[in-house]
Amino acid sequence: MDESSAEFLNSNKTRANGRWDSARLKRERRENLQAEMKRRGIGATLLADNLNVEYILGFHIPGGQVFIPPEGEAIAMVRPRDMGYVGLKHQPVILTNYNATKAFNVDYSRQVNKFVTGIKDLLEKHGATGKPLAVDGMEVTCLLGLDRAGVEIINSLPLVEVSRSVKTQDEVEIYHDLGDMYRQVFTLFRDNIKPGVTEKQLEALVIDAWTKLGNEDILQINVCAGENMNPWRRWATDRPLKEGEFVGMDFHGRVDHGLLGDGSRTYLVGHNPTQAQRDLYRQAWEYVQAVGDCVQAGRSYADVIELLPPVPPKFQAQQDNYHVVHAIGIVPQGYPKVDRLGTPNDDTFKENQILSIECFFGEEGSDVAVKLEEIIRVRQGPPEFITGRVPYEESVIPAGQA
Repeated sequence: MDESSAEFLNSNKTRANGRWDSARLKRERRENLQAEMKRRGIGATLLADNLNVEYILGFHIPGGQVFIPPEGEAIAMVRPRDMGYVGLKHQPVILTNYNATKAFNVDYSRQVNKFVTGIKDLLEKHGATGKPLAVDGMEVTCLLGLDRAGVEIINSLPLVEVSRSVKTQDEVEIYHDLGDMYRQVFTLFRDNIKPGVTEKQLEALVIDAWTKLGNEDILQINVCAGENMNPWRRWATDRPLKEGEFVGMDFHGRVDHGLLGDGSRTYLVGHNPTQAQRDLYRQAWEYVQAVGDCVQAGRSYADVIELLPPVPPKFQAQQDNYHVVHAIGIVPQGYPKVDRLGTPNDDTFKENQILSIECFFGEEGSDVAVKLEEIIRVRQGPPEFITGRVPYEESVIPAGQA
């Protein structure tokens, strides 16, 4: 990182502490899940996936689970060694015998029976006996044990994805902060583009900057230059950048409360794009802006597909490899996902859903492409572009125009 870039990062470092309420965020996440459980006739939910547990409880528990009753506080289920620190952060907390690593123990069947009995007792205590139990990843012996004990098991994925597709008021504020941090790291990326710099060096620069901003982690980062952009390469290489070519970055950074971003930009190495590069870039930019205008609260997915701007035929095949829009949150591609080739259902976009608009314009057989991706918040009328201040290639789309 050069001196001016480091100065820029430090001077623009920002956090939104105080703009959101973590306790309220946690409560509203649980209440949203319970409301969707009620709507679907689900008695209770048992989650073991790390991200799902963290989503409900607000922190990571190695090997932990969480039981969500139809009403009231979620119940953390942990190992004895974790009772202390978990209890300081969340109540109620109970012990669990669900531990897949104990499958080699001679008394594992007894432990499974104890686990099953414990879950049945929880269902009875909370008035959920005889109703479906929604689960995510679970060791197969425990899953079969619940089934054989007469507990109706269903997949929690549709329940979880729909319940968290509309962001809480505090999650929206976190995404505003994320948008500003995306502006910072993409600007830093752009300002360090020059001939001779490698893809891996740019990748390392962004990883370091994201960490210094105090964020959780990076789920994925792709840095691609020249021929590595088409087809899009998933991993950075030692290839040095060359004057006059495009270089792109797709970035999935995680911020507070596990929330992810998913945005992309393409820049030019140098300052003098060819007319063909200008035309390609502008077509991609105009497509993204037009898709954004289509996505509005209350519109059905089918209606949005009908309203989508046309994709130039020479780019259609590769663009169809990507979603038109997809939700982001705890995972990078949650519900809803809208695809031009998919069969739309009769659901509608909801206010405060956070989505990414995907655009990849490149001809098959060519090594030139432009990849752009914007994070938006669905509203009544045109959406808010969360990453709208992330710069584009200014030799094609000046800052005032974007």
